[in-house]
Amino acid sequence: MSYPPPNQHHGHPTGAPPNMAANFNAMLQRSIQEPAPQDIISEVPGSQPASIGYGGVYSSTPPTQFAAPTLGRGRTPQPQQILPTELPPQAFLTSAMLLDMVDKKVDVLLRDEKEYIGILRSYDQFANLVLTECSERISARNPEASSEDLSIAKWLVCDVKLPGVMTIRGENVTICATVDLDREDTPRNVKFAPENEIRSLAAEQKSQRKTRDDRRFKALKAAGIEPGFGMQA
Repeated sequence: MSYPPPNQHHGHPTGAPPNMAANFNAMLQRSIQEPAPQDIISEVPGSQPASIGYGGVYSSTPPTQFAAPTLGRGRTPQPQQILPTELPPQAFLTSAMLLDMVDKKVDVLLRDEKEYIGILRSYDQFANLVLTECSERISARNPEASSEDLSIAKWLVCDVKLPGVMTIRGENVTICATVDLDREDTPRNVKFAPENEIRSLAAEQKSQRKTRDDRRFKALKAAGIEPGFGMQA
């Protein structure tokens, strides 16, 4: 690409300096030439690119963060709390809380007051439990217990071994907790007794409780109130 010499005035606007075309040709030739080795800028990963002849305007370090203006003087902005990106399963109020109980001895209390003790082997998203080495704990109140003598156990219990694998529906579970292996042989306020004695005593107490619930049911129905769970006619 070439332009007419400066002595030829056609091709450039009237009043323009005569050496403008020559200066433009020189600039064009310099742009076509390959840059010198010292002009090549290499960037290191993680570093800021160096400025190219801007007088240090673009080489200044930007501020780390922009704090919102606060009322009053002398206040220092509080650092923003950063939440963890990954939360442990224990942080969720779902069946994932049973993760720490797997392969441990647990005590499961059902809505119908039945109690099972065994090793939790598996569960699903509905909190359905699978227990092995399971036993049913039958309990009854000790008729000899009193509020004055605290040395007498308040409960009489016995454990009945169940064969095979026990599956418990999640919607029937009221409480599921791990068993303290150091204290399971001598629990507080509990005395182990023969199975026949516990079953007969538990049946008698259940009959008394049903009679008491029937009276409460009739009183609530007379007042126009429907009974809740556990109070049946």
